[in-house]
Amino acid sequence: MKNVFIGSPVRNRAWIMERHLQSLEQQAVQKHYMYILNDSEDQTEHILDCHQIPYLTHNLGRTYGHIRGQYSYHNLALLRNMLLDEFLKSDCEYLFSIDTDIIIPEGSLGQLMDNDKDICSMLIRNHPKLKAHNAMIGGKHIPEFKAGLFPVELTGAVYLIKREVIEAGVRYGSHPTGEDAPFCEQARRVGFELFVDTRLRPVHAYAEGVELIAQLVAS
Repeated sequence: MKNVFIGSPVRNRAWIMERHLQSLEQQAVQKHYMYILNDSEDQTEHILDCHQIPYLTHNLGRTYGHIRGQYSYHNLALLRNMLLDEFLKSDCEYLFSIDTDIIIPEGSLGQLMDNDKDICSMLIRNHPKLKAHNAMIGGKHIPEFKAGLFPVELTGAVYLIKREVIEAGVRYGSHPTGEDAPFCEQARRVGFELFVDTRLRPVHAYAEGVELIAQLVAS
């Protein structure tokens, strides 16, 4: 069975962290965890300790807030690239990059592996009012999806990456759309393909009490 390296930067996510970790722990794959704890002031660290989840602490200062819309994409890129460095020290074949406000369905990580794509994401709804998902083509959000596996140009939030992509030097960077945009652009530039599996639709805990699940159009 192939090993998957799972991780993300995390800051002040105690309100959702238990459910996030439980959804990962129920996945029937071999897992290695590493989170990057940064400038966190709530019980996030305690929850990681209780679940015996390995993490590094790397504080960048509290100039930028932890609430949606206050993020520094530059700082997130730095933290995610630290995660890539940790991944390369492991013998894992895959990196599963997942935001800590995502709760994935049972069996979904194994399905991503079975798809055998360079980069493959699950489908989340990004915003409670807009038809925006974590899948873009030509710089635009794809408003509607049918069930299946579809090529995209940009994705993020919850996606599986083959080791070859990271070994090729693909890294995160600062970008108005988010730190995933330069990663996806670099990956495509060196010949890797990106897909979204719309059959896998996690819960996106957009805020406390606001949970989003992507809807599909009738086939």
